[in-house]
Amino acid sequence: MNKKAILLALPLALAACGKSEPAPSPSGSVETASPDAQRASDRLSGAKIVLDANGLGAKGGIPLRFGATRTEVDALAAKSFGAEGEKSSNGECGAGPMDFSQYGPLQVAYLDGKFAGWFLRTGGGVVTSDGIRPGITMDALKGERQVREIESTLPGEFEYTTADYGTIMGFAEGGKITSLAAGVTCFFR
Repeated sequence: MNKKAILLALPLALAACGKSEPAPSPSGSVETASPDAQRASDRLSGAKIVLDANGLGAKGGIPLRFGATRTEVDALAAKSFGAEGEKSSNGECGAGPMDFSQYGPLQVAYLDGKFAGWFLRTGGGVVTSDGIRPGITMDALKGERQVREIESTLPGEFEYTTADYGTIMGFAEGGKITSLAAGVTCFFR
């Protein structure tokens, strides 16, 4: 075999070595989800809205990304929660005047009429796509994700890398996560 043929065959041989069949479970069925994926799936079970570092969506639906119109995002959230959101605004945010819609524990932020960010407090019906929500401990989050604590004038500020390599920030108090956020926020530091 010449060098060119060996170089072409080597990646195929290595790829074949890495393939394995899923292990059978004690009941004899084949396990297909990793334990981390199963835990995240379990934590999504009661969700109406699923958040990620780039937007939000109804559970099982196509997510709306930052930049979507307020009409689209408010319609999706109102349908998911079964009620219109409470509207407010703040003209003194660092990014400029912002508008907000509040749905239970979820606050959706808009800048110039476009979806710009979200902020989540403790409450039901909303979780990140990797199953993280306020109320879990920082130790639990650190056991699953890469977490960086931030020195800031806001106590307990941190950020973590999501399962899809995005970044979500949050706040913790007494070892528990109290809130999470992504996108443009209106925090005064």
